[in-house]
Amino acid sequence: MDFLTKSKFKFLVFLLLLFSLLYGNNSPLYDQDEAAYMGFSKSIVTSGDILKMDFPFSKPHRKPPLHFWLTSIQFYLFGISEFVLRLLPSIYILLTVCLTYLLGKRLFGEEVGVFSAILLGFSLYFPLNGKIALVDSLLVFCETLGFVSLVFWILEKNSSAKLFFWLSISLGTLAKGPPILIFLGGICFVLLFRKDTRSLVWSLHPFVYLPIALLPFSLWILFVWKSTNGELVQWMWEWYVLRRATNPVFGQSGPPGTYFILFFIGLFPWSFYLFGFWMRIFRATKEWIRTNVVSFQNIWKVVQTSDIKVFLLAVGLFFSWIFYEFLASKLPSYPLAAYPILSIVLSHYILKFKNNKKIIQTFMMASVFISLSISIFLLPYLNKFREDTLFLSRDLNKLLPGNTNVFVNKNLALPSLAVYSHVAFSETDPIFNPEKGFYLITQDELVLWQSLGYSYEVLMDKKSVFAYDRNKTIHILLVKKN
Repeated sequence: MDFLTKSKFKFLVFLLLLFSLLYGNNSPLYDQDEAAYMGFSKSIVTSGDILKMDFPFSKPHRKPPLHFWLTSIQFYLFGISEFVLRLLPSIYILLTVCLTYLLGKRLFGEEVGVFSAILLGFSLYFPLNGKIALVDSLLVFCETLGFVSLVFWILEKNSSAKLFFWLSISLGTLAKGPPILIFLGGICFVLLFRKDTRSLVWSLHPFVYLPIALLPFSLWILFVWKSTNGELVQWMWEWYVLRRATNPVFGQSGPPGTYFILFFIGLFPWSFYLFGFWMRIFRATKEWIRTNVVSFQNIWKVVQTSDIKVFLLAVGLFFSWIFYEFLASKLPSYPLAAYPILSIVLSHYILKFKNNKKIIQTFMMASVFISLSISIFLLPYLNKFREDTLFLSRDLNKLLPGNTNVFVNKNLALPSLAVYSHVAFSETDPIFNPEKGFYLITQDELVLWQSLGYSYEVLMDKKSVFAYDRNKTIHILLVKKN
């Protein structure tokens, strides 16, 4: 399609995507993760400690430090605000879309490259990761950079691709640990079974460069182990590796196939082509089984003789998507690296087999309209559900001097309240804590205090906070225990 190759069209798409990613990013924080991450970065700026991840209500959100280090540098340079917090995640998503264009163009030509970038950049779910300051936007950029670098190394033996491949692993592990090793390591392992790619994988010299790439992560592990007596490292191993592989976290679970449904929603409106694409794969597989004996020898032959471009995309989808279908935990961010690959696959499929110019143009206009509408109208409307902790913190700041110690039940789980307040929160059980002082308690806890005969003074009447992550309203009071 001619319009996909025109420079003015590509520039317009870039500007629209940039606007969509940056517009409205000064809105109140999202609990839990985003607020906790801002808290970690803010504490680095205020305390100067780059190893200690200690912030009220935020223990379950501790991670390797790269995202927090980069955000704290931003805070130091530009000041602490929601827009600054979300600036880098927006850039990560924009760069990931650009890498998708680059990969699609290299594999199937300019039209597929532009189409896949539009499909990804204006899909329903993927761009939202640039408007919420989570670690996953940095991780998916590193994963996509590594995958693109590996493809260029395999197809062109580009020496700079080799450097970027190991750089992506180094940054990815320091951002979130094992996921990038599962993704890129799994792809490289499978490529060892092909005669035409085996030597290229070994020429990456993994026994030399993998330890070097993991050196920053290893040094961080060493320093954190010493500073926390091993507590943080052990907790991360149990929470992020063992538990997530065997049990749901944050109540998010589902059977195999859950992510296919999420892809159908997340890639809207292009997801209607998903069924046609998979039906084509199913029919091709069925025909192969009908005309061939299903044996190890024949499967081995398919592995060796299949088109290397298709093979790379298929293996990439397996380790970015199918692998996570069999984990008990089903967080939406796990298969983010599959979105760029799926965008290229769908773009190639649509242009090759469903090449109706009018329909494609209509879908493109619809996807851009939906993305801009979400950024301009829907997200600002939803901001009001995240304003309660902002208003509550303003009341606390008026009533209490800075750094006043306030005891609070950790089960409130409101990191954004701690970010916006200038008081110092101490997580405790307010019912059995004998200390005098200021307490932030719920209406139910006040009833228990009354039944136990505690002496107290109410300093702030009941404030209602809607905890949208749990879909419930919490009624909170500030009292002084005598």
